[in-house]
Amino acid sequence: MATATANATAAPVKRNTKTEAKIKAAFTTLVKAKGFDAMTVSDIARTAGINRGTFYMHYVDKFDLRQQLIDDTIADLTDILIANAETDTHITTRTGKAICDAFQTRAIAEALRYIKNDFAFFDAVSQSGNDFQLYDRVKAVLKKLIVAQAKRFGAQPQPSYNGIPADYAMEILVSAVASIIWLWLRRGCKESPDEICLIIEKNKTTAPIDVLW
Repeated sequence: MATATANATAAPVKRNTKTEAKIKAAFTTLVKAKGFDAMTVSDIARTAGINRGTFYMHYVDKFDLRQQLIDDTIADLTDILIANAETDTHITTRTGKAICDAFQTRAIAEALRYIKNDFAFFDAVSQSGNDFQLYDRVKAVLKKLIVAQAKRFGAQPQPSYNGIPADYAMEILVSAVASIIWLWLRRGCKESPDEICLIIEKNKTTAPIDVLW
């Protein structure tokens, strides 16, 4: 008979969405109740109503579980943002220039609803010590969205934008949106997705100097 240790070191070989949903729910509950460091695979299995062997058929250990949950979440957000992106939407800058709108309200709103509907999990990940990884990966998704929209419009990459090197310009653009979303999440998603979308919309055409006092 294979031991728990042997099971723990073997790669997952089977996936069952119902079982994984139970494990995810258990992970979320236990992180809130005990903290990620204190919880064990036995805790997860007991809370999920499964045995340890079943857990090891899906995940190597609790760290692998957390990572796969984050990976799945990022994949979902990517699909939502790309699927809801329109190909013919522009916004007008302060100078009157029409540019492609990478962060469209419909796409962002759907992503925010996804986050709000699964707030308990996002909050648990934040408390498990992987909040910065999730934040950085959300930024990576936003960068992917910008590149995808630029390609749709036939825009050619430039070495700089308004005198700002391209990599810094990209960081400025995605960090503003990601930070708004992250502050909303850290504050418990109190505002509605529509309210956050409005803030993001206003941010698109607001210069930093305009919000100084």
